[in-house]
Amino acid sequence: MCFVVCIELKMRGLFSALRSGGSIELILHEWQAECLDIWERSGYRGIVNAVTGSGKTVLALTAISRLEMKADKPLHVKIVAPQTFLADQWKDEIKRHLLAASSDIGIYSGTRKDVGCKYMIYVVNSARYRLARHILSDIANGFAVLLIADECHHYGSAENNRIFDFYRVIGKTTPYYALGLSATPEIVNFEAISAPIGPEIYSYDLARALRDRIISRFILFSVRLGFSSYEKEEYTQLSDDLARCLVKLKSAYPELRGLASSAFFAHLQMIAKSDDEVAGCARSALILMLKRRTLCHMAAERPHCAVSIVKMLPVHSRIILFCERIEAAELLHNTLSGVYRGQTGIYHSKMTDFERQDMLEGFSHGTFRMLICCKALDEGLNIPSIDAGIIVSTSSSARQRVQRLGRILRRSKEVKSIYYLYIGESNEDSELVFGLRTLANAVPMITLRYRGGAFVHSEYEGLRESVLEFVSSRKNEPGLLEAIGRNLNRALIRGDFLLSEQVCGENIYASRSVAERNYWVSVLYLILARKERLPDVP
Repeated sequence: MCFVVCIELKMRGLFSALRSGGSIELILHEWQAECLDIWERSGYRGIVNAVTGSGKTVLALTAISRLEMKADKPLHVKIVAPQTFLADQWKDEIKRHLLAASSDIGIYSGTRKDVGCKYMIYVVNSARYRLARHILSDIANGFAVLLIADECHHYGSAENNRIFDFYRVIGKTTPYYALGLSATPEIVNFEAISAPIGPEIYSYDLARALRDRIISRFILFSVRLGFSSYEKEEYTQLSDDLARCLVKLKSAYPELRGLASSAFFAHLQMIAKSDDEVAGCARSALILMLKRRTLCHMAAERPHCAVSIVKMLPVHSRIILFCERIEAAELLHNTLSGVYRGQTGIYHSKMTDFERQDMLEGFSHGTFRMLICCKALDEGLNIPSIDAGIIVSTSSSARQRVQRLGRILRRSKEVKSIYYLYIGESNEDSELVFGLRTLANAVPMITLRYRGGAFVHSEYEGLRESVLEFVSSRKNEPGLLEAIGRNLNRALIRGDFLLSEQVCGENIYASRSVAERNYWVSVLYLILARKERLPDVP
């Protein structure tokens, strides 16, 4: 369900002839319209937590337009973003949707320090010592001010929180407007943000966005990997050493028992910085935890499994692959580049701005069909539609996992595939599913094991054997059985065996090559085997 909101705008330049009644139409989803109504009833202040890809930017642009019509003073808009590329994206969106002239949009970042524009976009590192002054100046000069804090969960730290110093001057006595945007409920020092922006007024999570079809449907593959014998031995030793440290720490600090992982880690850091006699033990525990996590992230099976998945996907698939460590990303990039020359790009924080921009443009324009990236791509960046996402190494942060899902699930008609790789002999298993259990009834989930270069699924193995036995009973040709076997392996990794007979039949009819047709015929056999209807095949 959608709402059409007509936004009256003051046109400039080419739009001057439309000043008497110029407007654009923004299509709002039901959640956006509901959220804006709550924001207005909350005095035009508040924080919105909405999953990545659900339309937070359109929400903010509509909020700007409503205030432009309703404010009793000329409106100045201040937007704060955590990174430079987000500031550039905001400028493009304001020009496109609000039809603002370039001269009305300023950016305050690095060596560029525009001032006095109606729409000012700040990167937080540059905004810390100037934004508050600019807001106070605008208020003193008779302007209404709307502050939009994009990815606002970043602004609770002592340094970043200086952007709200104006609030300490005007307090609650001087009215202004504020909207905080985030894709996560994990906000550090929430009070430091909610005081100047307002309370959380709306939450829109992944499960609801799926139900409302705001983001793409997808199949979630959980792929269990194993350590090498050397890695397993090292992990066991680190775990034993860590267990001894934790026994001592929990004896001294019983409140550590039962804490969630993020709270436990924060408390451990606090102890490590103290003068307590067990502070050294806390520091040792933190080092052991870091070594153990590094061992997991750099496990040898991860890149091998990722390459095996890529080989099973259609040859024109657009794929994004996430790694936690730059070293792992570069290793995977080198491996994939050796197999798919000229088709793979890489993006991480140690590259120059020019190099990162070049990689993004190459991926956007189709020069690369695969992009390997680290945390630098987790937040905010709009990337083109993709077909599959491979989480080569995962984070313990629920926020990062949701951000990565959002990168993949921007709205399209196609069903996406998402692959989570984890080490089953580690503590990653529980971290992997934390925060995703609510999706169990909303998306198909396929649990796989990667072993010896092959993917194993106990139920699927039975279906696969049934199809091969059926085909061999009709036409026992080794070459044919081998080809069907390869198709059946691909169907498992693609999840195509979950399709309906009708869709599979349409794909058979639409096939453009003999190989493609044979693949979909093999999938049809699987579908019929699931329904115990193989004898029905003519």
